[in-house]
Amino acid sequence: MIGRVVVLVVLWVALWGEISGANILTGLLFAGVLVLAFPGPRYSRHSIRVFPAMSFFVYMLRSIVLSSWSVILSILAPNEQRRHAEIIRVQLRSSSELVRAVTANTISLTPGTVVVAVDPETSMVDIHVLGFSNTQQFHDSIHAHEERVMKFIVEKS
Repeated sequence: MIGRVVVLVVLWVALWGEISGANILTGLLFAGVLVLAFPGPRYSRHSIRVFPAMSFFVYMLRSIVLSSWSVILSILAPNEQRRHAEIIRVQLRSSSELVRAVTANTISLTPGTVVVAVDPETSMVDIHVLGFSNTQQFHDSIHAHEERVMKFIVEKS
């Protein structure tokens, strides 16, 4: 709870753009109201590792830039492979709903891929893919992506 209050106060002060006693006090007031109004879960089954999360963020930025370039090429210089689109079904390996949700959402962040369906019972994900013709290579890339997510979101035992 204290961590959430600190983050909210820092955001409040950053949004005002000035560190002052009044901004800190009003930030504490609003953070207290928000924490009391929206208490959140009593305990979390997951923890976030900071350095792997930062590494994942850099990886995602790189992936977004590279896939954006690929989509730009498919528009400006289309060929058969770049225009190829299909839905590929991938079996995710994690049993954590949070890891599966983050994996699916971050896959959809990269241009050229959209998660169209997720089966929570079987962990199967249907992904619409533009310009990827090697299914096994795509499966491997999704599993590597999921592994990166599992490195920064760790399920507590």
